[in-house]
Amino acid sequence: MLRLIFLLFTTTVLSSSTYRPVVLMHGILSGADDMNELAGWIRASFPDIYVVSIEVGNGEDDSLLWPLEKQVEHFCASVLADEKLRPGFNMLGYSQGSIIVRGAVEKCSLPVHNLITLSGIHQVSKYAYESVVQDAISVPGYWRDPYQLNRYIADCHYLPDINNERDARNETYRDNMLKLNAFVMTYTDIDEVVTPSRSGWFMGYAPNTLDVETWNNSRQFKEDLIGMRTLLEQGKLYTFTSHVRHQDVPHAPNRDFIIENILPFFNNTLS
Repeated sequence: MLRLIFLLFTTTVLSSSTYRPVVLMHGILSGADDMNELAGWIRASFPDIYVVSIEVGNGEDDSLLWPLEKQVEHFCASVLADEKLRPGFNMLGYSQGSIIVRGAVEKCSLPVHNLITLSGIHQVSKYAYESVVQDAISVPGYWRDPYQLNRYIADCHYLPDINNERDARNETYRDNMLKLNAFVMTYTDIDEVVTPSRSGWFMGYAPNTLDVETWNNSRQFKEDLIGMRTLLEQGKLYTFTSHVRHQDVPHAPNRDFIIENILPFFNNTLS
């Protein structure tokens, strides 16, 4: 159905309107140019659309060596400094970039219309919750150990914050997520990097097990911590499954999937 809507309306854009700009955020150990193929598909489909790929620091190194709070701060500063983005935009993040863009929506109150996250990531590190590690690199900021959930909530700096899992909840995070027109999540069923792969759909491990927890059984949905249940009830939550390796998600092997399922969410205009 989305494919049909996309084909029907791409040829009927009013001359008084322009396509809503698009902001892209790359994954870990890469830079802004890693999103060039995806940006090219967007530009080819929507003439004169403004697409910008954000690079935090020097990209490859700082995407690993900067804590996620610092990366989000710099990401938001870059977006807010761009005059072309002030009327509003669509935003997409890949892999680690997925939780950077979501964090930016929640923390910086950006005027995002549709938020797309491709293969959102969780990863393990034996010493992830030691403060020296949390302050030094990005990856421990989103490791959710199902056997140490109390320590994860207490000592993990980033993910439990933007997931609103602590006792003192930030209602602004939830309010900002509920302003979205659509929240789109994908994962790949042959992902060899993300554990569990369905974390791209906001599905993590159940407490004290390596069994993946379904939405209706998760605290995130039961308590509607950032508005996920509400978005689902409002018909604003979309999920898709791709079939490529993790590193191929924004590249040519995934082109047909992106064009059919993701590009329709960029087919909207500003008056």
